[in-house]
Amino acid sequence: MNAPGVLVTVEGIGGSGKSTLARNLAEALATDGYPVISSREPGATSLGIELRRLLLDPTSPTVRWAEAFLFEADRAQTYDELIHPAIMRGEIVVSDRNLYGTIAYQGFGRELDLDLIDSMTAAATRGLYPDMIFVVDIEPKIGLTRKLGQDEADRFDREKLDFQDRVREGYLFAASRDAGRAFVLDGQKAPEEVLTEALRLLRPLLEQKGLDKSRSVR
Repeated sequence: MNAPGVLVTVEGIGGSGKSTLARNLAEALATDGYPVISSREPGATSLGIELRRLLLDPTSPTVRWAEAFLFEADRAQTYDELIHPAIMRGEIVVSDRNLYGTIAYQGFGRELDLDLIDSMTAAATRGLYPDMIFVVDIEPKIGLTRKLGQDEADRFDREKLDFQDRVREGYLFAASRDAGRAFVLDGQKAPEEVLTEALRLLRPLLEQKGLDKSRSVR
């Protein structure tokens, strides 16, 4: 899909530092004068907030395919309500998690059919694919140690290590399918180093797009 804006997604297992990178990246781009909107999956819309509560609740009885469909429902709402309009306005959207999450958590973690997941995602996004994808990679043991010491640890963070290993494998698999578009960053580095590397990779794309820095930051 040829659109004037740019969609940047930040992916990674729990505790990898992907939310920190997404936040820092949006702030750095806004400081540079770019019009930037932040998004997340799940929970970027009113509907998404309710779906997030259901999906991340450790006591939720949601079965595997219901879980996958709910993530895709959140994605469909987010793309229609937030991402598509922003991209068509020529803005940058920085998304904390996106389509790789379903490949990693539901495809590899829950061991669901990847072809069906890809088809569901294509329908939910209406063909809009991220322009650049950052996978913040870290050993699952380290990520779990980080997350389980925090109050916001969710049902996925509480899964066993073999599940987390499969999820990490899923992220790396997804990145391998998008050579030249997806970049794996070292999550054990300091957040400032990870941000510097992400900006180094992203800035040539923004220059190529010729985005207007004079526009107000949203």
